[in-house]
Amino acid sequence: MKLLSPIRLGSIEVKNRVVSTAHAAYTNFWEAGNSGERYMAYQERRAQGGTGLIIMTAMHVHPTSQILGHFIYEPDDMARKYQQMSTRLHRHGARLIQQLFHFGAQEKSDPRDDWAPIWGFSGTTTLHGEPTHAMTSDEVEEVIEAFAKAAVVCTENGVDGVELHGTHGYLIQQSFSPFANQRTDKWGEDLYFAKTLAERVRAAIGPGKVLGLRISADDFISPEDGGLGHARLCHIAAQLIGTGCFDYLNHSEGTGGAHYARAVGSYRHKFGEWLPLTRGLREAIKGAVPVIGVGKIPTPDLAERALEAGDCDLIGMTRAQIADPDLVKKLRQGKGSRIRTCTGSNQGCIDRARYPITCIHNPEVGEENRFKALDVPVAKAKKVLVVGGGPAGMKAAEIAARRGHHVTLAEAGTRLGGRLTLVEAMGDAANLLTSINWVEQELSLLKMDIRMQTAVDEAFVRSFAPDAIIMATGAVSTSSITAPTDESIPVISGDDAAQGLYKGHKFELANVKALVIDIRANYETALVIDSLARRGSAVTVVTPHLHFGVNVGHTHRVEYLQSLPRLGVELLATTILERISEGRAHIRNTVTQRTSAEAFDFVVAGSSPKPKDELFEIFSRYAPTKMAGDVVAPRSALEAFREGDRCGRTI
Repeated sequence: MKLLSPIRLGSIEVKNRVVSTAHAAYTNFWEAGNSGERYMAYQERRAQGGTGLIIMTAMHVHPTSQILGHFIYEPDDMARKYQQMSTRLHRHGARLIQQLFHFGAQEKSDPRDDWAPIWGFSGTTTLHGEPTHAMTSDEVEEVIEAFAKAAVVCTENGVDGVELHGTHGYLIQQSFSPFANQRTDKWGEDLYFAKTLAERVRAAIGPGKVLGLRISADDFISPEDGGLGHARLCHIAAQLIGTGCFDYLNHSEGTGGAHYARAVGSYRHKFGEWLPLTRGLREAIKGAVPVIGVGKIPTPDLAERALEAGDCDLIGMTRAQIADPDLVKKLRQGKGSRIRTCTGSNQGCIDRARYPITCIHNPEVGEENRFKALDVPVAKAKKVLVVGGGPAGMKAAEIAARRGHHVTLAEAGTRLGGRLTLVEAMGDAANLLTSINWVEQELSLLKMDIRMQTAVDEAFVRSFAPDAIIMATGAVSTSSITAPTDESIPVISGDDAAQGLYKGHKFELANVKALVIDIRANYETALVIDSLARRGSAVTVVTPHLHFGVNVGHTHRVEYLQSLPRLGVELLATTILERISEGRAHIRNTVTQRTSAEAFDFVVAGSSPKPKDELFEIFSRYAPTKMAGDVVAPRSALEAFREGDRCGRTI
């Protein structure tokens, strides 16, 4: 298998072609005084699982690059951390690269300690609306020197090399993009900055360390708006690689901001979406250095096909290894079928990029040390009853059984998965069911008793006599609304809307008018809205929030805001339902106070589901009882998997 074969990058050999590319995770690693342990444990877990090359989250090289949640490194502090990180990763055979960048004319300057203005090449205004300072020639030199100094701090303390981050609209990409660089001095000349930077960094680290380049394969900006396009970026890549400074070429797409939704595609995007662009880059540089292919490559089969086809030489499987850090190890052991595949949800990773990341169905992410301490065989096996077979119950049963308990999982329905199974009829979102499928597969390999169509009540618990109970009974979607109604328009729950049900009977969703009350503004309501619209309903959404989807992650929100208007969905922000009367829904804008009334065929209540917790006190009389998932508080599958895991580890 080519994916598992070694490859040389400059002066080093990488043991396989699997790469964890740089991604925003635990950026406080670079904060002076922070131990960095959480990030080290996170990366070591992937090295332990067999990853060949790990490229660390981008490091800001200069104070004028600082943004919210990011920090400017202190050399002595980072020397200690790099020595620890490199030692821990190298002992597992992984190679370590540090990505370096400067934000340039991006974001806002508010988080900076000294409130220094944002530096750019031409004094442009950022997408956040802040004017920037056009660097003097001396300041450009200062930034280049900062890159070189940062590279030395990395490579003198055990890191195998550095990567220059020239994508996502940051300073290096700005340097050769017409939209950001309109200078008339030498720094405005084609690739002068990028080539000078490459030469200085190479000279600083010497020939014995690796230097990589990451570039956008397409900037997603039209030439009329100052963009470059794939062909021009291939030419730029060829020129930069032609300097002889670089040992490999990496890539991503876009110019940051809304483009992340395409560059790091969710389940709405096809596998390997950007591999044709990867191939274009590789052909442009004529194989001068190895190329890393990226773009939603979650399975080893797709990775292998890309390598065999000559699209690339290494494969970025970043989210794949967030979901399953043992991906490489399982492949080597012939257990490829047991790899926990990335769902493409984006909810736990990129959409939490300003917070500590996690994974929708791998709760271990970011908790490597804490979970390792809990993940020990039990001293005495207990008879554990898990009530409810949704994400929380399934995960609790899996973990408890792995630890050696005697587990019985009781589910009242005919299938496992709980309310998450509703996504089955929601198009691309059905990919989320891979999380359920994986746990179900693992449960089948564990010694445990699964009882379907089994209602658990007091009599059942008394007869079963468990030593411990995990209550994962979930919640039930409701049709309650706070506005008064004369019932002249039917009001249904979100779950019923997703299934096209009214009082238990199917109804036609096409060519009907639906009003959705979006109070929670979360993934669940957004999926219901999207599903109704795609099945032909004319949907109007009222939400009291400033805009649609305030509790939906960035990549999803961008795509909803682009797709819902195309589907004919009318989005009314800062708006509430006042009442339903005489067949009309009366709505009011809470800012302008304007009111209107319109007829609808049905109203979807966006209220929170009601936890099914009525048996908790009864269960607690018979055995110590823990709760997990929606029965605690109705949220999402991410929290449910996490709480189920924690319950299974702490019995």
